[in-house]
Amino acid sequence: MALWSAMNLVVASRQTGPLIRFDVEGRWRDGDALKLAYLIKAAVTRVRQDHVLIDLRRVAAPPGAQGKFQICDRLRRALNANMRIGVIARRDLVDADEPGAFQQCPEIGRFDGEGAAIKWLSAQPGG
Repeated sequence: MALWSAMNLVVASRQTGPLIRFDVEGRWRDGDALKLAYLIKAAVTRVRQDHVLIDLRRVAAPPGAQGKFQICDRLRRALNANMRIGVIARRDLVDADEPGAFQQCPEIGRFDGEGAAIKWLSAQPGG
């Protein structure tokens, strides 16, 4: 298990079978989504993994924040198109779209719970 705190967020990662998992907590601030995306990119490059689970259930917006935590957009920009990323987060927190909404980008799905996210990550792309 690895633990990082290079931003307002605290991130723990571990490899669990066929995927790498990131547990994130704290209050996000502007710029944290990009930092988190590149932290994830560095970690998955080291372990050569293309299935990622990101648990944002313990992430909160700062008081008075306007907008959403732009993690999905930043992951699309930072990661390879062959990746599948399951994000566990409230719909009102992140900028999620339906899986497969973008071409030539990693496939990102937002889920309310861990079971659905793992099931989606385990399925064949497009299935």
